[in-house]
Amino acid sequence: MTLSSLIFETDAWQLVTFTEASLKSWLSLGFIVYVSTLIGFGLWAHLLSQNTASKVVPFALLVPVFGMTTSVLLTGEVVTWWKMLAMMLILSGLVLANIKMQRKPQLA
Repeated sequence: MTLSSLIFETDAWQLVTFTEASLKSWLSLGFIVYVSTLIGFGLWAHLLSQNTASKVVPFALLVPVFGMTTSVLLTGEVVTWWKMLAMMLILSGLVLANIKMQRKPQLA
């Protein structure tokens, strides 16, 4: 990703980008890199240690749902119809993945 950024985002790699970044920017970056990564992977590892992967992995689909919900609550982002549709499709896929289908016994 760094190589791709160096190639396609050359303006972002100027020294002024790093020297003029605010304290808030550096603290936000630190939170994302350390705190949320450690908590996220820690909880994920804990879930995988307690359950089978087939039970846990479908819940990774909730990441964009929580991301969109959080952006609406914290930043006031506007929810458009297609975002609602995307969240409904994700949630319905999660429900379908976790429904236990009852099979009728086959008669011999």
